[in-house]
Amino acid sequence: MPRMMKMSPSISRPRAFTLLELLVVIAIIGVLAGLMYPATTGALRRAERTHAENTAYNLKNAISAYFTEYRKYPVDPSNTNDTAVIRTNSDLMDVLLGADSQKESGGLNPRGVAFYTDKAAKPAGDGKYRKGVRLEADGGGELWDPYGDYYYVRMDLDYNNRVEKPSWDEANDAQVLPESILVWSAGKDQDETTSQDNIKTW
Repeated sequence: MPRMMKMSPSISRPRAFTLLELLVVIAIIGVLAGLMYPATTGALRRAERTHAENTAYNLKNAISAYFTEYRKYPVDPSNTNDTAVIRTNSDLMDVLLGADSQKESGGLNPRGVAFYTDKAAKPAGDGKYRKGVRLEADGGGELWDPYGDYYYVRMDLDYNNRVEKPSWDEANDAQVLPESILVWSAGKDQDETTSQDNIKTW
């Protein structure tokens, strides 16, 4: 009798990617990443501008609230120069945040009202911060924009219901604006004199 041959079942192996297929996949991923990068960075830039603009308006409202409370602006009363540029360092923000030092005799916020609140600023290196308030132990602090710089503020310190606009603003021929408070950020380039990316409240 002829001997029956047993057929062994064939072992099925998973098919692996070839080197060429892997290179094609990597190339496609690279192209997609290249297309996504500009869109992502553009969205981040817009988000930072929106944040800076919202903060500038919130600061303007805080100064207005201070004026309503005390019938004066949160600066040394001897300063009547409405072209003076004030920054959001501790000189201004201690008053608006209600720091302990401003509640003392001769302070500019004796009632200790917190006119401004915000999230804690994030360290940006070199002693700078970004996107919020760097708070001190006494309740004072500094307000930083998303680009690691203070905001700029100009107020109607001679109380004539108008403020001279900054020299960099060439939007129109007017030299003065019918505003009481101007707030702006120098933008991403941190250069106030270049107006292209400046963020303003007027």
